[in-house]
This record gives sequence, C-alpha cells and structure tokens, in this order.
Amino acid sequence: MKPAQAFDVIVNAIKLWWSDWGNQVVVSLVAILLSLTIFLFPAVIFGIYQESLDLTHRERSGLMGFWKGFKQYLLKSLVWGGINLLVIFVLVTNVWFYYNSQLESAPFLTIVTIIMGFLWLIWQFFSVSCFFLQQDKTMKVAWRNGFVTILKQPLYALIISLVMLALLVLSFYVYIPLVLGSIPLIAILGLKAVQATIEAV
Repeated sequence: MKPAQAFDVIVNAIKLWWSDWGNQVVVSLVAILLSLTIFLFPAVIFGIYQESLDLTHRERSGLMGFWKGFKQYLLKSLVWGGINLLVIFVLVTNVWFYYNSQLESAPFLTIVTIIMGFLWLIWQFFSVSCFFLQQDKTMKVAWRNGFVTILKQPLYALIISLVMLALLVLSFYVYIPLVLGSIPLIAILGLKAVQATIEAV
C-alpha cells in the first residue's frame, strides 16, 4: 500500500457513509443515548462497527446491525473496554503527576505520555477494525493484527489515523458531528482502511 492510497480509502469511506447517511444518524443517536450509561460504551462501539461492517458489504442493516453487534459481542466488548479504561487511567494519572511535578524532565515526560496515549488510541482503532474482519473473533489476535497493520504500513496508517483523530476531536469538541453520524464514519474508515491492506496482499 502506498501512503497516497490512504486518500482514496478516506474518500471511499466518506462516499459509503454518505450513501446511507440516514441510518448512520439514527444509529448515532441511539449510540449516544446508550453511551450515557458509560458502562455500555464499549458495547456501543462494537455495535457501530458491526453495522458499519455490514455497510462495507453493501448491506444497510442500520439499527438491526447495530443491535446484532451490541448483543453478540457484549462480553468481549466489556473486557476490551475494561482494559482500555485501565490503560487510560494509568496514562491520565501519569500526565497529571508529571504536569504537577517539579522534575526537570517533567515537561518531556508529559509529552511522551500524551504521545503514548495517542499511539494507544490509534492501535485500538486498527485493532477493533481487524477484530471484525478476522475469522478468529478474539481481541488477542485483533491486537496483533492491528499492530502488524500499523507496522507494515506506517505512513498509510498515519494518514488514516490523523483523519480519524481529527474527526474524533471535532465530534466531541463541537458535538454536532457526533449527532450527525461521525462515529460510524470513523468505524467505516477503519474497516475500509484494513480491508484495503488485505486486498493489497
């Protein structure tokens, strides 16, 4: 995969998302309501990915696809969410400690920890996409596949990741894109990005 091909993937993901925009908005609104429980947020993510996977296969499953993924991967998503919660807690604690520390290296360590957080988020983005595209539905294999995808195509993965991060920041900062279906767009982007690397092999 050439890095420039990432832009084709991004455009294709947007076109696919727009072709079923109505369903994506409905799924997003339901996802937002369920996410208010906090506890169900990981299951919501997996539900969105299942619905998005269906769309990449030209099946407009909408809420039915969302509920399918939500229920089918409930336990696995909660385990994944628990691990991510632990990692995020450790990273946030370290950032808080270094930021308030009097150590000379505190600014450097703060920046390094923040970068580690972004790298972790990018890894999870590709790993969950791999989870839904692999036959062995385990996070252990998905984490390995996500890592290999990034390692083999670093520039390609970087471009996709920057767009993903931009959408994520915009969605939670402005909130309006979140209501208009930006999270399914991120899921579609991840799935299309990994699918493209598989097709290129």
